[in-house]
Amino acid sequence: MINNKQNIMKKFFFFAAAALVALAACSKVETIETPARKIGFNVGTYKAGTKADPATKHALQDETNSFSSKAWLHANGAAAGTDFFGTGETVSFTAGTPNVWEPSNEYFWPKAADSYINFVSWFATNSKNPTTVSETALQWGTSAAPVTIAKDDNFLFADEAWRFSSNNNPATYTAVSGVSEGVPTLFHHALAKVQFNVKLKTTTQSTKTIWDVAIQTASLKIGKDGYLALTNADPSTAATTVAWKVGSAAATSDIVGWAHPSSPTLETIVETSSTASDVTKDFAKLTFENFAPKTLTDGKYESAAQEFLAERTVLPQTLGTTVKFAMTFKISLFHDSNNDGNKDGAAYSEEIVTLTEENLATLVNTITAWNMNTKYVYNVTIDPVGKKVLFDPAVVDWATVTSVDTEIYPRP
Repeated sequence: MINNKQNIMKKFFFFAAAALVALAACSKVETIETPARKIGFNVGTYKAGTKADPATKHALQDETNSFSSKAWLHANGAAAGTDFFGTGETVSFTAGTPNVWEPSNEYFWPKAADSYINFVSWFATNSKNPTTVSETALQWGTSAAPVTIAKDDNFLFADEAWRFSSNNNPATYTAVSGVSEGVPTLFHHALAKVQFNVKLKTTTQSTKTIWDVAIQTASLKIGKDGYLALTNADPSTAATTVAWKVGSAAATSDIVGWAHPSSPTLETIVETSSTASDVTKDFAKLTFENFAPKTLTDGKYESAAQEFLAERTVLPQTLGTTVKFAMTFKISLFHDSNNDGNKDGAAYSEEIVTLTEENLATLVNTITAWNMNTKYVYNVTIDPVGKKVLFDPAVVDWATVTSVDTEIYPRP
């Protein structure tokens, strides 16, 4: 119920007991003279895998300082829930002692021993909120109207909090991050991320030669539209959080999660030497200069890695034959006759190497899909060092021709 701010609320303020670390909430029967505590949210490190700096960060600091939530009140154990947050609430973070996550309006826990509330929480950038939100369904798009994913989109969904009647406060959580007690809210990313790095590497030592390598073109073709249909079911037990499912599988990072139209819309991310205004240049045009493999490091001669494609969100998908990669690069060779790291004049050799468009899963066969809640870093290595030009000399044996004995004096 919403706080009516009557004096009785100020006089009798109840502090709920801390819940078990295992997230099993304690139910408590309250008298009419003891108002229930205000509802808050707990989005910290109460489960392994959430990211929080023990000193200053809360679990969502790198993502957002607010998220959306809907709640359904089951008064006196009613099977059907009523909208407790109306059309939904924005839950925001306020730094303090402790730090607090709370909805924009004040809400208070129900009093009846058999009343409880279910919570569904999510976050989405660029006004791409879920198209369906209920106690048992959370969905972005449909087969007929899929969502188109842009590189700066970010979707999060939290494990559903079922049957809560008081704030939860796992002891190990507040001891680490100092965020107030509340509805346990563990978020997962609904999208994937990819990043590409490039470096030069060779196992061949060389002297008196310097290589320059310049990336000229690159392209990555990916599917960018799909739909995500998550389902959940009331555990009909004590208060707990339950992961959403895709079909019968938990919606975690070990599955793709998103479905795709039979004819997916493709996006091509490129970097080219073209100056045309319609060329989208997401890849960086990199140049590696003065690569001279002389100093051995961990059994290899290699350059520092450079970021080729900055981290970006992508639609989770099976790579199959849809996702393709291509690139061209230029190799220039220079003499370094004194072996002092300085080039002797202009390049004596220049050539363009083309990697024609190929399935990314073929090039990197250890990654066959981009899954939800997973970041993939591709390290592209180029070995510009070919075999040295050597010679294999041989001399044809002298052909010996012996004349017959010939008397030359006195001549006959």
